[in-house]
Amino acid sequence: MVILLSRHLGIEAKSMLDPSAPLRLKDFGACKYKKRAGTSIDELRLSRVIASRAAQLAAAALERPYLPVPAVTDLRQQILENAPWVGLKELLDICWSHGIPVLHVNNFPKDVKKPDGVTMNVAGRPVIVLCREESQPSWLSFILAHELGHIAGGHIADNSTLLDEKVQDNELDPEETEADRFATELLTGNASTGIYTDGRWPNANDLAELAVQFGKRNQVDPGHVVLNYAHTMGPNFFPVARAALKQLFPTADAIDIVRNRAAASLDWEQLPESSSEFLMRITRQESDE
Repeated sequence: MVILLSRHLGIEAKSMLDPSAPLRLKDFGACKYKKRAGTSIDELRLSRVIASRAAQLAAAALERPYLPVPAVTDLRQQILENAPWVGLKELLDICWSHGIPVLHVNNFPKDVKKPDGVTMNVAGRPVIVLCREESQPSWLSFILAHELGHIAGGHIADNSTLLDEKVQDNELDPEETEADRFATELLTGNASTGIYTDGRWPNANDLAELAVQFGKRNQVDPGHVVLNYAHTMGPNFFPVARAALKQLFPTADAIDIVRNRAAASLDWEQLPESSSEFLMRITRQESDE
């Protein structure tokens, strides 16, 4: 894998194996790093370059033209015409139908800091790269909707990149706030952060039941209701939320959903064999062994 990365990113293999060695990376244009205060740009630079190269290749392997993202109310209504709520599969459908490739890339070298998501504008075509490792679709749904918010908000210039280290960790950043509001409204119909909480601390079973009831009444993915409830209650509540999600979706594999859609939607023959191999490896379409 190191040799493959070295060849495609223009990095000396020796420097990738030695954490103390400086990395000389290809120029992939400007990048907005939406990061935590304690994280340096250098810690995110390699993951950004890998995600950017994946985005470039995905853009080259899709012939469908890019259609601009409509207003969030129109986008939500468009999805709800054929679905009970806005979930991960529905978001993937709308992205690919608008000519926006969505990849999941988490095959990074050891000890590389991974962002939640990266969006690159490749010659006028946005490409979204999800990097967070979560089996539950609702986690990736919010990140994907957030990245769509950056696209709709015009936050990414042509041939540049925006990297979100941790979505919802940059509340003081106006672009992050705008993307969060877009995502929340797209998923729930309401731009307010807290869509449901009665202030009590339910157990996982009760929370799962509440999420299903609320979701059906309001056309909101029950998984998102659970995460929204946890976000309102605070970080100590997330173990309960994870247990509730496990009850709701015991066999969920969100990463596989994203991978399978990309595998079926890209025209792999448009890429040289070495580029196709690189993209397959870093999206884990094939084994490293």
